[in-house]
Amino acid sequence: MKKLLIIIVAIAVYLHFYPNEELNAWYDKTKQQAKTKFSDIADTKARVSPTKLISGLQQDFKTFSKKEVAYVEQLAESRDNLRAFHKEYCEVTKDNIRLRRDHLILVCNKLEQYRIL
Repeated sequence: MKKLLIIIVAIAVYLHFYPNEELNAWYDKTKQQAKTKFSDIADTKARVSPTKLISGLQQDFKTFSKKEVAYVEQLAESRDNLRAFHKEYCEVTKDNIRLRRDHLILVCNKLEQYRIL
């Protein structure tokens, strides 16, 4: 165990004083990828799982047209779709050509209900 610790320290000292460009490039690339993944996970915007959105709106789907239901299901396929929809239509009051105004308000309210602040 002591020899292993000595080897690790020797490698760390060597890499500190004689850095390798390929190793540094790999380390920077990996660190950037990890930061990107963690920021996606820790994002606090519109965190609704697709099943919650669909199940929450299930009883309201009676008043939606088939195209509107298909559009909402398409939105609920991924969190990126939900984030983009929330940013474009819910944060700014903007009309959506694929949803009627009252249905847009229902979807935005459901997204706000499950939002993590």
